[in-house]
Amino acid sequence: MSLLFSFSGRVPRATFWWCGILLWAVFIVLFVFLDATFGRTSTLVLYPPFFWIVAALAVKRMHDRGKSPAWLLVALLPVIGPLWLFVDLGLLRGTPHENQYGLDPLTVDSDYLKVEINRP
Repeated sequence: MSLLFSFSGRVPRATFWWCGILLWAVFIVLFVFLDATFGRTSTLVLYPPFFWIVAALAVKRMHDRGKSPAWLLVALLPVIGPLWLFVDLGLLRGTPHENQYGLDPLTVDSDYLKVEINRP
């Protein structure tokens, strides 16, 4: 639950994409169900939690990139803002080591004693 509702910590690209895809799928299914069952106005209940979760994921992704969440305001710029956010949040790798927002999520569960043998 902290992945979806907390604004602290970091989230890697893969988790960001999978959560985003699943979030959109759940939103669409619930939207269609509520619209068909109770009418269009009942779908308004979906928007606050949806935007909260999207904001939490975007802030954590910015943390992973080593940037302040204030950079999300660039989305207010027409055309270039959303494109820049798409590239920055969805395509670029996060900072490789610990930063001011926490440990690297890709190395948190890795075993530092693991020895790999590279053979030709």
